[in-house]
Amino acid sequence: MDDAVVRPISFPAWTEFQKKNGLDPLGMQNSSVNLYQALLPGISNVTLRVRYYGMYAWLCRAYAKEIGDTDPNTWKRYVRRFEALYALTAYQRGSEGGIAGIEWAGRVLNAALADEIDFANAAEPGSENYYLRQSWGAYGAAYGSQLFEMGILTGSDDHSIPILTPELGEPLADALDNAAGHLMRDFLEAIKRGSTSKKEMQKFRALTPSEIAVAGAERSLYEKILLGAFEGSQIKDHSRRDTLLLILNIFRLLGRPPRAEEVRWILYSGMNAEGRGLELQSLALEAQRKRWAIYQANDLCHIAFETLLKFVLDILSTYPSGIALERLIPLCVDQIVDAADRTPQNWIEFVDEIQPATNAFSKDNAESEWSLSQDIVRGAGRSDDRFCDSEHAWKAIKLLAVVQRRFREHQSEIAVELAHLNPEAFRSLLSETRFTDSHSRDDFLAFLGTLIEHRVIRRHLWVAMRKFRFQKDYTFLFEMDNGRLRLREKDGPVFTNPRLGPAIEFLKDIHLVAESGLTSLGLAAVNA
Repeated sequence: MDDAVVRPISFPAWTEFQKKNGLDPLGMQNSSVNLYQALLPGISNVTLRVRYYGMYAWLCRAYAKEIGDTDPNTWKRYVRRFEALYALTAYQRGSEGGIAGIEWAGRVLNAALADEIDFANAAEPGSENYYLRQSWGAYGAAYGSQLFEMGILTGSDDHSIPILTPELGEPLADALDNAAGHLMRDFLEAIKRGSTSKKEMQKFRALTPSEIAVAGAERSLYEKILLGAFEGSQIKDHSRRDTLLLILNIFRLLGRPPRAEEVRWILYSGMNAEGRGLELQSLALEAQRKRWAIYQANDLCHIAFETLLKFVLDILSTYPSGIALERLIPLCVDQIVDAADRTPQNWIEFVDEIQPATNAFSKDNAESEWSLSQDIVRGAGRSDDRFCDSEHAWKAIKLLAVVQRRFREHQSEIAVELAHLNPEAFRSLLSETRFTDSHSRDDFLAFLGTLIEHRVIRRHLWVAMRKFRFQKDYTFLFEMDNGRLRLREKDGPVFTNPRLGPAIEFLKDIHLVAESGLTSLGLAAVNA
């Protein structure tokens, strides 16, 4: 997972080992992940509905009061029973997305002949008829770490069961109890029994994620937590607040819900695809937008290098018996240069002559970062379905130059965001710009050869060896055999996923946004 916390309470182990084939083959995506974790803490790519945060808080307190067993296996059983019952309830309600175990719930309810539904066995850890494979369910796979990150749950000195924080956890549990006390008691009894009925689940539908009341303490608390508007809020809470306020401003700019991809590009360019500027109310929001722009620039940097990797892999595929490195590199360089509109003397001359598009998000300008990146990602592919030709490899070189040219005057801001990362483990916009600067006056063909050999081929071998040594994952895309490189598998460029989709859903859940854009509550939050 992208944001696991080293905390055995909040992020239990998976039930089985999973091989990560070729994930982050150049070790460059991890710097982007590090950036977006800091920009949007407390929300992950697998925390899909905000009401889970309140329901887990309620479950934590109800378990402490009604059960009180400090055996982690007992707590695990109740977590899993809660999630199974919640999935059944959500499926019966209908039109609920982002629910863990919803496919299992559909199979159970569609096959049920009797009114009574037993879910105890499916929730039992290790069950073959599981509602969710992961040992600790959605809590362990997604929500637990974020509940700690948000400051809703904390650890105990006396046992390993999480407890509520008095600042946020207790008020959140109170809000659910006060709003639906009788339902919460019945819900807990159903969890204890491990069974429910279709009639009972009709009552429980009020507890599903889409049923958060517009006027109520629960919704207000979610807003305060998400926007860091509580006493004792920290820098990380303010970072989440500023990102969510940026998203609200994008809703206002567009007058409709943006796609997650649009958000990242508007934050990068400062305008929408048509060139209409994003008007922000404070210097703090503009500073946060620039941090997101650095994140996107970092992502574009690794997209360029991963495209070059796919180019190398596709060339290797034409040599089934392998090819010597000293032959492969000149072959790659010659093909890239043949596709270039012209060959500059050196890298610094090339970057100097680049004129980045006024709107980096323009879909009408073939030289904009949006156009270049879309073209190379689609053209390169990630498997044999596409062959990354020299034209797309040249566009990757051009994209790298455009990004470096656009951010040439922002090296201090880039250093603030990325200098703390070990440049060996975390290759980034900062480390790669420093590398290209160190070779910026080399002959251009020699520069390309150095780039491909050291930042693509040898870098992948180093990353794959580290994964094999420490994670026991064999992720080599090519191997050295008797002095020849031989292809094993293919991989290609892919953007990281910076949690923006779930963040948009959270804002919908708490009624700050709707299909028509900002709601009155959302407008009030922006103006505040």
